[in-house]
Amino acid sequence: MSQAALPSSFLPFAALLASEDGELLQLDKPLWLTRAPGRLDVLGTGSEAPGTASISVPLARSVYTAIQNREDRKVRIRVLLPKSWGGSRLWEGKVEDLYTKKGPPRSMAVLRQTFSDPKDLWMMRVLAVMIGLRRTRQLNTPKVGFDIVIWSRVPEGIGFGERAAFGVSLGLALKGSTGLAKKRVDGVLVAKAVQIGFKEVLDEDIPLTDALTSAVGRADCVLYIEHGADLTMQWIPIPQQCSLAAVDLGYGELNTPSERAQPAIAAQMALAHLNDAMKAAGNQEYGSWGQISSVDFEGGMRDHAPPSQKGRDWIKAFGRRADFKALVPLVDPAKAYRLRASAEHECRESDRARQLVSNLNEYGRTMREAYLAESGRCLNGGQRSLMEKCKITHPVADDFVKRFKDAGRKSGMFGARITLNGGSSVLAAAVHQSARGDLRDLTVDFCSGRDDCGDGLVVVGSDDGGVLLSWWEGVVHPRDEAEADSPEPATAAKA
Repeated sequence: MSQAALPSSFLPFAALLASEDGELLQLDKPLWLTRAPGRLDVLGTGSEAPGTASISVPLARSVYTAIQNREDRKVRIRVLLPKSWGGSRLWEGKVEDLYTKKGPPRSMAVLRQTFSDPKDLWMMRVLAVMIGLRRTRQLNTPKVGFDIVIWSRVPEGIGFGERAAFGVSLGLALKGSTGLAKKRVDGVLVAKAVQIGFKEVLDEDIPLTDALTSAVGRADCVLYIEHGADLTMQWIPIPQQCSLAAVDLGYGELNTPSERAQPAIAAQMALAHLNDAMKAAGNQEYGSWGQISSVDFEGGMRDHAPPSQKGRDWIKAFGRRADFKALVPLVDPAKAYRLRASAEHECRESDRARQLVSNLNEYGRTMREAYLAESGRCLNGGQRSLMEKCKITHPVADDFVKRFKDAGRKSGMFGARITLNGGSSVLAAAVHQSARGDLRDLTVDFCSGRDDCGDGLVVVGSDDGGVLLSWWEGVVHPRDEAEADSPEPATAAKA
């Protein structure tokens, strides 16, 4: 029976598997290949509060997974990952080590004991995906054992969304190998499974934006998301003459998760004051400052948020309310929070995301470079707001942005900002297509000779999310008829 040709995006992975020479997988027998891209955070506060907007791009760097079912109950899982994730590892066991006889995965207590050895902790990431799929009713219990190979080409560090790409790629492979058809796959549900699994198993927060970008992003498009109970997503084409590039300066001393969360915490504290005023006036309450336009913010909404407030004073005023049960433990009683500035950042950042979408659309329609310049100003505005309103800054990033701005529009450099509230050394940069080489030269020149950053890496280009076009079932290296006539013991079942 004929099969779909192996997509070109899988060729590097197929070459890697072939170099293993059948050590783990039999490439002349059916298997599943899946792929999920990393992501670039372009604009957005990261809070994902109702009404906030975000923009991200699926990168042309992916995590790949191959899975092949066996005829026995053995399970073998090999990962080829960056050193920060444990490097190259192999785990061997059987289905019963992971699943109970009745079907569901074994209890977390049993699994944590099984993988308590530090050299096996990477397996908890694999289990996070399995359990997330199970919690969202997306994973059938495997009837046979299986072999898995996972390979990451996503650069190290959280700035490229490797955890989400890992989860989506492995999740799709597990779904395919247990008999769930492509047409039954819901990309949003896969993304939520990754988020749920990593939180339950590892207590790690993966933004839904990251998982959605890896799952349903489109090549040559930004993924625009309006967050809320019923989130809305749009693929906005990136004009051919424009590039949104990821620039990794490789510096250390990143902001901690707690530091990155402070602007969102302060914005929520400010929102409590606003909603009290709205309720007293008989008006509708808001889910976030992102639901308020910049015009309305300056028109009087800002006055409801105190410029500053001690955490203990806010807790005294709002701490007993059920609506703030999750927020209160995050508020430091001794800290003075910049409520109004953080509210303004959340409001204007969502406006900047919407404006960037409008500018990209207008440039695609008119081809007027002024709209590319305006797109860059959206990124520059986000960078300035992080520095001035949120006090999030880094000397290396500040120096690079200054060099970038000095190059200016005439050099095709339109705008740049740090990502993840300073939680990574990756910056998002908007440049003219003709300036890609100049951006690489600028980055290498900036990093060379400095002890406070790495070599400098620029990632340009995008790819489709894993759920859309990035999984394949078939035989990587079909045998010819002469080979097929030779008797050979079979150890793998149809994937």
